[in-house]
Amino acid sequence: MIHLKNIFLIIMLVVVFSRCTEIYNPVINSNTEALIVEGLITNEARPFTIKLSKAVPFPFDSVSISRDVTGAKVTVTDKYTSTTTFSDVGRGNYILPASFKSKIGNSYKLHVETTDGNIYESGFETLLPPQNFDSIRGYYASQSYMDPDNNYKSTDGGDIRVDLFDSVPKTASPPLCRFNVNVTVQYTYEDATTDTTTWHWFYFGWKKFDINSNENITDERSVAPGTVIKNHSIGFVPFGMSSYGFEMPPLTYVNYYYLRFNQYTINMDSYNFYKGANSQLASSGKLFDPVTAQLYGNMKCINNPSKIVLGLFEVSSVTRAAFIVSTLRSVGKVVLYKRAYVDIPDIGGVSYKIWDKSYSTTPKDSAFIKIPFPSWWNH
Repeated sequence: MIHLKNIFLIIMLVVVFSRCTEIYNPVINSNTEALIVEGLITNEARPFTIKLSKAVPFPFDSVSISRDVTGAKVTVTDKYTSTTTFSDVGRGNYILPASFKSKIGNSYKLHVETTDGNIYESGFETLLPPQNFDSIRGYYASQSYMDPDNNYKSTDGGDIRVDLFDSVPKTASPPLCRFNVNVTVQYTYEDATTDTTTWHWFYFGWKKFDINSNENITDERSVAPGTVIKNHSIGFVPFGMSSYGFEMPPLTYVNYYYLRFNQYTINMDSYNFYKGANSQLASSGKLFDPVTAQLYGNMKCINNPSKIVLGLFEVSSVTRAAFIVSTLRSVGKVVLYKRAYVDIPDIGGVSYKIWDKSYSTTPKDSAFIKIPFPSWWNH
């Protein structure tokens, strides 16, 4: 679970966008080792993985290191007493067999037995029906950020907002959701160092960024009654490359801002966990080490209640959506174009040697390659 790894890693990415929040003072116990559980079961048909690690004290104040926990017996039990065993695939990762199928409305409990004889369990967590946004829009806005030289700057971008739960009956319990949001900047550039009289190198480039520095949850629930949520911000998409913190080559053209988000419908245990994570983020712009600022989830050591367990076994349904974010700078508007939700290749770019189209004849050089756009480009 990438979003939980961001919580438990000691070194985190620099927070690009900052906000003023109240100070939070966490409970500290840096002298005790702790099991860290990272797990997610959704309504999708895919193998699910549990990550087990252990935070152990390092011989410096308020610092710890994490180690993978291997050799554990890990099972998940549904409410109808059907138990499925995870396979240990190494490096602290445990995976459910492909035959495991989750079911909306069912409840699941995680059970972990480590080689030191300790037994850990969660409560039963219900897989709730998935929710979806009612509408989405973007507002042209400006936001401050910290550049790599620790200078505050401002950038224009799209503030992306959604309306939620209009179709949920007013007599029902208000749903709780979290959003995992990222943007992939797709760009092209030419190699200005080569002779362009016949052909030159041409590149497709792309880079993915998480656009929220905290856990994006529907925390409006804590301050407003009712079911419907209007204008919930799922993230800010900067326009222009400087605010993303990496340098662009000469002759670069930004083609698309490809926005993807996952909307998880979560249980109260998960909501409280992520709300606690945000409280810790509010203190200094980052989370402390898991032993320094202990973030308790829904796991307990049933044979030794005094043992510390951190992390979360999350059971959440998910819906996914993707859009191209475009700007009409002249009129200060942001337009969203719905696109297919696709997985972007991990590599950062592909190069092609192409003909400079300003010349009338196709070069006969054997290195010439006529460019096909990547199949997923613009989706």
